[in-house]
Amino acid sequence: MLLDKLEEIIDRAPEIPLTGRVLLDSDELLELIEKIRNAVPEEVKRAEIVSTEKDRLISEGQQRAERIIAQAKEQAARMLKESEIYRQAQQEAKQILTEAHQRAQELIKGSEEYAFNVLSELEETLNKTLKVVVRGQEELKKDKSTNNAAAGSQ
Repeated sequence: MLLDKLEEIIDRAPEIPLTGRVLLDSDELLELIEKIRNAVPEEVKRAEIVSTEKDRLISEGQQRAERIIAQAKEQAARMLKESEIYRQAQQEAKQILTEAHQRAQELIKGSEEYAFNVLSELEETLNKTLKVVVRGQEELKKDKSTNNAAAGSQ
């Protein structure tokens, strides 16, 4: 590098005794300064290119990060919506089961009441029939004892 060469020229320059100064070849220094001047714009151009490339990479990275964040937000919203739909479906299923259980209890209660009423009517009918049977038997016994008494008196 050119600055390293400048440093080397200064390091190898002979010292002037008791002054702490060195003797430098002005032509050599001027030539090196000219090279440095010519090289600086090239280095500045390279630095600008590197800076531009760095800015482009940062911009691309930010855009990619924004896309990833947007996709993550969309996915989170979709998952939340699906979770809400699932929660609603569970709630509706629970409500349907509760209603079905209540309806089944009502049907059981209604069928038990119907069966009780039918059996009560049957009991009443059987009691009436039984009374008719008992009266018939009593009539037969009465007729039989009247017939037996009449036959015995003859």
